[in-house]
Amino acid sequence: MTRSETIKSIIKFLELALSENGFLFFYEIKKSFNGDEDLFFDFLFHFLTIQKDGKIPFEERLYADFCTYFSRMLEMCCEEKVLEQIARYAKYYLMLKLEYIDNQDFARSISVINAYEAWDAYPFLLEVMDDYENNRIDSNALLNMLNMVEDLAFKRLQTGENNNLSALGMDINKMLYISGNNRNAG
Repeated sequence: MTRSETIKSIIKFLELALSENGFLFFYEIKKSFNGDEDLFFDFLFHFLTIQKDGKIPFEERLYADFCTYFSRMLEMCCEEKVLEQIARYAKYYLMLKLEYIDNQDFARSISVINAYEAWDAYPFLLEVMDDYENNRIDSNALLNMLNMVEDLAFKRLQTGENNNLSALGMDINKMLYISGNNRNAG
């Protein structure tokens, strides 16, 4: 299935799975990507990496993985909360990818990460952005984590090593948990 076909299949699935208001809400999320299906696909790919505890999905299974995730989440909570989570992470993804962020230090570091094409760090960065936005970490902790990713991406470019920043980031993210949703950073 191509990326475009995957997105169309996900939309058809959601049209059946959601209420009319829920589907309209999801459509607004998709619309925030300005018709760039590759960008939306990449977002869903990184978002599902988080939902799968850092296990990177196969592109050809993205539709099946999304349907599994979404169905499982609907069993645990209402569609509004599931869609709000997706919308929140879509906002963070666009902030990172398009470098729409007010803080100049954050923007500089994100720009460098993007210049190094460290896309595999995005699942970790999405989680960190969520932590920052929800006051689980402070600006110093966020900047330190951005700088760490920047340094690791630079080191990877210099050495040619094929280290997976996504897995590393998810491991770091897990270490930050004390219990539940409380973090030991910032």
